[in-house]
Amino acid sequence: MPSLRFKLLGGILIGLLVVVVALTMLLGRSHRIAAPPPEPRATAAPEPAASRAETPPASPERPSRSKGQSDWTFFFRVGDTLTRMSDGTALGVVVRLERTHPFPDGVGPAYVVRSQDQREAVFDADALERSARIDAIREIARPPLATPAR
Repeated sequence: MPSLRFKLLGGILIGLLVVVVALTMLLGRSHRIAAPPPEPRATAAPEPAASRAETPPASPERPSRSKGQSDWTFFFRVGDTLTRMSDGTALGVVVRLERTHPFPDGVGPAYVVRSQDQREAVFDADALERSARIDAIREIARPPLATPAR
């Protein structure tokens, strides 16, 4: 028959296990609120490609966080091929990063993207980073690191 010490130790371990499981069950559940369904939009005639490329692809209700910032850390690099996250349309290839670009609502960092029809469009950095994804990365060949001569 097991001694009293082993019975106490076993009881304490089982009690701790029950407490940990109970706390995990209670605190681990998150009460998620379902997002309201999107309001139906009236369908309009599609915009011409030139004017669609010039407008930032982000939603208009969120203001840009990059406006007025000169030390913005760019997420995309030159040579990245971008597509729009919402519908998968190809935006083009990043050809240039601009630290300051004049926009109608202020100055801020921008991406210059060349589309497949060779037109360049300027996008607000924050708006593009929130609404586009990298489709392909152009790897730039780098020479191997030189080993110091001994």
